[in-house]
Amino acid sequence: MFFIFFSSFSFACRPCSEDVNVYVVKQAKPVFDKSYSSSERNGYVTFQADIVHFKVSNLKVVEVYPEDIPLSVIEEMILKTQYKLISNKPSHIACDSKSQELSFVFRLPI
Repeated sequence: MFFIFFSSFSFACRPCSEDVNVYVVKQAKPVFDKSYSSSERNGYVTFQADIVHFKVSNLKVVEVYPEDIPLSVIEEMILKTQYKLISNKPSHIACDSKSQELSFVFRLPI
């Protein structure tokens, strides 16, 4: 006797594809200590990361300006940001994006 079960809620991921785009749905705001202030109005960060099922891993900060921003603040902002993966191929489920490079601009406390 054999039983075969399947669910319409199950999706199989296909291998990583160059046709997957990463969109930022909602960028998190950086949370600074009250003691931090800057003479600059805006800051920016460029980073590389793997985004798999909307989770960020292998995070590498490439550039931060101004340079005195605590790295923990930047990492927390990146990890709390909401991402969406979209594939350009019809009927392809976008599951992951490897070594994606993104840049964020954000407000700094004055």
